[in-house]
Amino acid sequence: MNGELLAGRYRLLTLLGRGGAGEVWQAEDTVLARQVAVKLLRRIEGDTLDAVERFRAEAQSAARLMHPNVVATYDVGAEGEHVFLVMELVKGPDLQQLMRSSGLPSATLVADIATQSARGLEAAHAAGIIHRDVKPGNLLLAPDGTVKITDFGIAKGVDTEATAVGVLLGTASYVSPEQVRGEAATPASDWYSFGCVLYELLTGAPPFTGPTTESVMRQHLDAVPQPIQRADVGPALSGLVLQLLAKNPQDRPSSAAEVSAQLIEPSVDNSTQVLPFVPAAVPMAVGNWEEEEPAEQTGTHRAERKGFPFAKVIVAMAVVLAAVIGGLLLRESVSNEPPAQAGGTPSAPVAKVTATPKPKPTPTPSKTPKKSSPTPTKTSQASQLVSPQTLQVLAQLVRQTGGDRKGSRAPREAARDLDQAAQALSEGDTESAAENFYDARKRLAEAQQNHRWQSTPQISGMFAAISQVLPRPDSGE
Repeated sequence: MNGELLAGRYRLLTLLGRGGAGEVWQAEDTVLARQVAVKLLRRIEGDTLDAVERFRAEAQSAARLMHPNVVATYDVGAEGEHVFLVMELVKGPDLQQLMRSSGLPSATLVADIATQSARGLEAAHAAGIIHRDVKPGNLLLAPDGTVKITDFGIAKGVDTEATAVGVLLGTASYVSPEQVRGEAATPASDWYSFGCVLYELLTGAPPFTGPTTESVMRQHLDAVPQPIQRADVGPALSGLVLQLLAKNPQDRPSSAAEVSAQLIEPSVDNSTQVLPFVPAAVPMAVGNWEEEEPAEQTGTHRAERKGFPFAKVIVAMAVVLAAVIGGLLLRESVSNEPPAQAGGTPSAPVAKVTATPKPKPTPTPSKTPKKSSPTPTKTSQASQLVSPQTLQVLAQLVRQTGGDRKGSRAPREAARDLDQAAQALSEGDTESAAENFYDARKRLAEAQQNHRWQSTPQISGMFAAISQVLPRPDSGE
């Protein structure tokens, strides 16, 4: 079929894959001069008529969805013995191909896939559509890192039932317990299938496997999945997966916000560091790094506690940082100056003593200071006051803001910069960490100035606090 022209417009170029009753081709839209994906379904007499109807239903379902994490649908039509669907061409592998070619993805990538896929599912459910076949093969990963959900071939509207009673559509390894029991699919069913996908990305296999379809479906009803045991998988990500796999639909996350909240769980660290807490009630733009005077508070103390001013948080952080740095500087001055003489008058001006050169008295052995180690620089102090976990939390917050503003790559690129900063800091390279941190801040500031991105109070507060600790690469400090 290579070179065949459909509807006088779409020229088939390369076969991308086969699945079920359909084929997917890379094609050229000769009218708009762009590359597209064309899904073909061969019309054959007999039982395939139902498949044709599902194919048309896919076109109707997908056409109602306009979201960055859902493959866009452009056209649907018929040509001779074929019906076809024209879609956005995603030049990247699906997650099943990714695992076959590159092995299991890192925990960081899985968390990113989880966040983006959750947004796509939420958009589908908001449009009244249940996918009913969420699996690795139906999640595409674009070269820029964007996850796209595709293949709504068995999707149905929330208020309609497209299949006869007792007919179970989907893939056995990813089907929900309620569907196995013969109940109608709901949005919670998609979240369960989504949990099966994440489990496979982290372990290499779906949560339940067996020699027959019946044995796998029985496990969905009553078996408990094995714990996820990977060194780079923290309790937040593994806990999210197990919660998505809950047998009771009411116990599963049901929105992208819940998924993201589960993933943001910084580890407990007893060392002094910038804490990722900023009251959400006080707006602050990323492009404005100067603190404003807080408005005068009125009312009782109880009312004040409800809206704790952001300025006090920054002041408190500054006091803590000043105390720590002042202590380090004091320790340095004590280690470098001769011991004080007994009987000295505290109120005597120090300038008069130091202005007249005098030989230093020989200190007594009991007061001889120990040989001091090199004075910590601001760079080493910064690595103690800012932790990699703090930068990772900030990266996740930034990444979550990138799904709703189509066309802006700044959040994704800034999040990657922050991930690299966290990695550099964990390796002790504070200079590289600072470069990546300020690159991320610059990207977001420019995007916000051009109205292509909008900060949140928490993101702004974390940037402001970390900027006071992490030295600029070009500051010479």
